[in-house]
Amino acid sequence: MGICIAVHSSKGGSGKTSFSINLAFAYASAGKSVCLLDADLKAPSLFNYMFPDSDCWLNDVLEGKRDIMDAIVEVVDDKVSSGKLYVGYCNPDIDAVRDMSGKDRKWQSKALQYIMAAKKKLFSSGIDVLIIDTGPGVDFTSVNAIAAADYVLMVTKHDRSHQKYMDQIIEGIYIPLGKDYGVIMNKCHDNRPITISGVAGHDVPVLASIPCLCDVATRSDSEVLTVTDPEHPFSKAVFTAIMAIEDCLSNK
Repeated sequence: MGICIAVHSSKGGSGKTSFSINLAFAYASAGKSVCLLDADLKAPSLFNYMFPDSDCWLNDVLEGKRDIMDAIVEVVDDKVSSGKLYVGYCNPDIDAVRDMSGKDRKWQSKALQYIMAAKKKLFSSGIDVLIIDTGPGVDFTSVNAIAAADYVLMVTKHDRSHQKYMDQIIEGIYIPLGKDYGVIMNKCHDNRPITISGVAGHDVPVLASIPCLCDVATRSDSEVLTVTDPEHPFSKAVFTAIMAIEDCLSNK
């Protein structure tokens, strides 16, 4: 059975999608069969990266119109020669985004069933690791992805607004859903490790603190740091997250 990881954030601009991509490549480079899905239906971005085109969207899967296997495409790249990497996108068309933004709770409840069915289908087809790049905050689709996940990685920033929303999300979503989770503190102003006081009586596991480095923004659109620069602080945070996830899930 595979593992499903939701990569989440308290607010936008945290570097969540870059982390998701590097996480997917790191797993695939280690010989895993990986599927990376863009579940940020209101602000899709994964299609902008160096991935092949697709003629089927995750939106269609969540509507029950298409099978998940129709909505993923293989990334043929020498950097993942030891494993396999597949990606699935949300529809970036503005009309599709508007349509997704207007969905009600009844639709979201049905969409969760489709997500769970897609997860089961992907694992039965040989996927070892399913990574879901969620939307930020508490959008229903993001909560669905979190509900389907075995582990949640929150990528956030160490500032007051991100901290406030992070506390609310942990207390209001992760803990009630009984989710194992870890926090990646990105874009920090120095290299000192950051700790967070407990939330609702629970210790908050900060897996890594990544300093604010301009080269991450300039390089991550054209290269995958975990492959090209494994000693980079961003890459090290990804590898640390993988070890933490494996340790957590192996003890369950």
